[in-house]
Amino acid sequence: MRIVIDARSVVEKKSGIGNYVESLVKHLVPIAEDMRFVLLRHPDASWPIVEHERVEEQVYRGETKSVHTLLGLGLAHPFADADLYHAPAELVPLGLRCPWVVTFHDLMWIEEPRLASAFAPVRMINSAWYRLNYRRAIAGARRVIAISQATADAIGRVYPNQSSKVDVVRHGVDFKRYDASRAGGRDSLDAIVPHDVRYSLIVGQGSPYKNHAGMIRAFVEATRTDPDHRLVLVRRFSRVDAEMQQLLERADVRRKVIAVPFVSDATLLALYRHAVMLLFASHYEGFGLPALEAMAMGTPVLASTAPAVREVVGDAALCAVPTDFSDMVRKIQTLASDAGLRERLSLVGSARAREFTWERAAQRTLEVYRRALGRA
Repeated sequence: MRIVIDARSVVEKKSGIGNYVESLVKHLVPIAEDMRFVLLRHPDASWPIVEHERVEEQVYRGETKSVHTLLGLGLAHPFADADLYHAPAELVPLGLRCPWVVTFHDLMWIEEPRLASAFAPVRMINSAWYRLNYRRAIAGARRVIAISQATADAIGRVYPNQSSKVDVVRHGVDFKRYDASRAGGRDSLDAIVPHDVRYSLIVGQGSPYKNHAGMIRAFVEATRTDPDHRLVLVRRFSRVDAEMQQLLERADVRRKVIAVPFVSDATLLALYRHAVMLLFASHYEGFGLPALEAMAMGTPVLASTAPAVREVVGDAALCAVPTDFSDMVRKIQTLASDAGLRERLSLVGSARAREFTWERAAQRTLEVYRRALGRA
């Protein structure tokens, strides 16, 4: 069987979708012995994801979630000779001439567009764009992969007639990468955060759903009497984000927050490893991979009560209501001051993370392929 997977999101500076596709492919190819794979690669990707006799790579321009994907890919490559096409991020090319499986990460653009973008014109245009294309992708799919039960429930709410074709396949953790023993020492972070202070951490893209502004305000309030506790914000900044720009200009915030737009993989591991806690009180998530990565590194997590995040962290994190400022302040103070609680969460968090493996995700994805092909 010939399986086509869109892997154009696997580039040097990978998004969450890029990490998903790369990890899935690496674990899927070795166990799918009766399948050959065609991986679509971005022109800037000069290295193979996996070198295997059953894998070939084809280059096509554009990003996975782009107009090129929807309008151009199916015309340039209709894949009529493929047995199955896997769209890893909601959008399926027009003109595709083979069956497909599509992965849905969330339905935020449908359910909560105000959380997806701070810019009203973008919200209006993208919400209409995704509403149209999500419906077509799901309706035409043989099977739909949801990365969490929370996302599967969202599909059931928005597209109730399609819920029977949804399979939940949760992400895993790359334990070879997120291994505390691989992290550099605290002194490796001296160029980012002073060696004589402790710090907490926020990691994620600059979108309203991440609640970065809310967490920064809560952290500044919670640590007013602790001047040696700083906050490192590792964030892909948005083009339009007046709220964050104004917030970072406040004198009290400048004293407490260290904002960096991008760090190397080695630096990120060290930041996770030596942080007092990861703040991850998002308003909405499809999964919550940073929380899982932090737990794998033994870092305590202040998590959100959002359904997908609770699904990931279970009882292995301290949870705060993202819309309740006082609750976030109290929980940050509790976690910052209680060393025993941090040690317990570090232990149970590490154990919880071990329940999420890419081996299991790959096996479940292979089962979805077989079901889509009528060979389950």
